[in-house]
Amino acid sequence: MSSGAGPEDSADSLLSVFGTPLLSALESDADRAAARALCLLADADPSVVPALTERLVGRLPEAEDTQVLVRTLATLAADHTDAVRRVVADHRDRKRLSSAIADATVWEFDRAADGGSVLGAVRQAVDSQQAEPVRPGVVERETDTSGRTADPERAADREHRGDPAAVTRRERLARAEQSEAFQAISLLGNFEEIAVVEPEQAVRYGSVLRTRATIDGEDHGVALRLFDPPDDEEIRRAFGAGVAEALAQWDGLAVHEGIATVHDWGDYPRPWVATPYLDGTLADRGRVGVERALRETAHLAGALAHCHNNGVVHGGLDPKTVVYPSSELSGLPAPRLDNVGILTMVREHVQPANYLDPRYAAPEYFDRSYGTVDAATDVYALGAVCYRLLTGRPPITGEYGAVRKTILTEGVPAPSEREPQLPDAVDAIVRKATAGRKLSRYETAAEVRRDCWRLVRSLPSDEQS
Repeated sequence: MSSGAGPEDSADSLLSVFGTPLLSALESDADRAAARALCLLADADPSVVPALTERLVGRLPEAEDTQVLVRTLATLAADHTDAVRRVVADHRDRKRLSSAIADATVWEFDRAADGGSVLGAVRQAVDSQQAEPVRPGVVERETDTSGRTADPERAADREHRGDPAAVTRRERLARAEQSEAFQAISLLGNFEEIAVVEPEQAVRYGSVLRTRATIDGEDHGVALRLFDPPDDEEIRRAFGAGVAEALAQWDGLAVHEGIATVHDWGDYPRPWVATPYLDGTLADRGRVGVERALRETAHLAGALAHCHNNGVVHGGLDPKTVVYPSSELSGLPAPRLDNVGILTMVREHVQPANYLDPRYAAPEYFDRSYGTVDAATDVYALGAVCYRLLTGRPPITGEYGAVRKTILTEGVPAPSEREPQLPDAVDAIVRKATAGRKLSRYETAAEVRRDCWRLVRSLPSDEQS
């Protein structure tokens, strides 16, 4: 950055460079410093507020503690009301989000501290999060059950000061454990013990509670997902029956290592499923090397082939349904399919665009003349996900109408148009998987798997990264 950059150029540049680490810092012990830095960026250049708001809102579904993100949104809204309101108005769950922002306690900090330096605030926040790492075998501080570092002194100080965020979190935990749904699941589920460790968070199809559960004598970190039924009573019954059938099928398929594990599931008082904690989704990750992208595509293709061989169509494959188990000492774990078969079962009762990223949807989702949603639809989505792995970007961008038009008229571009160094054989796999007409696609997911592995074996050593 040149020394002559003005405050607006500085804020815009800093957001592009430090946006991700600052947002990550919001979920660490540096949350207050990160919030201050983000608000200073917004004050220095109000034009970054819409993009910043979108990033904050986009992290809510996967956040371990949404309260910090909502407090930051509320603080931004206090000074940039119209800009935040416009972004929230476009959110599919705008009523709930608007209410949460309105009810949240804004951050209170001196934005003029250190002269109000944007760069100084950014450095402080990033440095606070990136403190000296814990050395292997040395326990510096205790960690809580959510995996986040627990700071007893900081927590005690928050309690002593009556921090509204701390009080709200306690109340939310208590409400979750006292809710009818959790009480019923505690009694009817396959858990010897189960306790909520993180407040309820919004996710696709409903909400999730992070819990600690004892199953067959062993302790597990369990993500307890609760499905929100539609408001209409008749649709609600059909939706619930469809989800229950999909969960039963998913449970039977989960023996495959490429499918997310199901600890337990049920349909009372509303559909629910218990899965292990997961280390994020493909939507949270960037581009990977050619070999790893092909290996992960092949692994997902094997999981899809297992589903199809058992008569199940996933129907909702996109980066948010490609999930990763917690990292292991032996290396990065392979991805797994999540929400298996659910959209297939309920798509007649809901708006599919609310549960599937349209940028990864096959033409038959937009135009019935391309056929019905079936195994070939999953093959298309697999090709689009492969594109995302190879380039770090969605295959198509733009608003819904523009995405639909591109998918129906132009199709998915070759990955090498974005990343020229990719081998031609990669283009061939992606283009065949995402062909507009089903007869031109791979006949099976197993064929995608075969071609991916063939290409992996043929890659020169300098491309295997």
